[in-house]
Amino acid sequence: MIRTQVYIPDDLHSELMLLAKQEGVNFSTLVREGAKEVIKMKRVKNTKKWGVGFIGALKGGPKDLSSKIDYYLYGDGNPKWAGK
Repeated sequence: MIRTQVYIPDDLHSELMLLAKQEGVNFSTLVREGAKEVIKMKRVKNTKKWGVGFIGALKGGPKDLSSKIDYYLYGDGNPKWAGK
């Protein structure tokens, strides 16, 4: 383990000390548990954001777009190329 120093307000320290006593654990164990919870919450929050900008981006598009991408980009499926 790595020893570190953290500055916290007096009131937060008092509440953590009281909670540690009630739970029957030492102060550092309680702080480590809290740090693990913060990391867990941040990871879940970040994974939920992945892909948010893409949701619904292709609404109403052709169902076979992925298999016929060339047809829609360069072939008769694209109005720009259909007349040529």
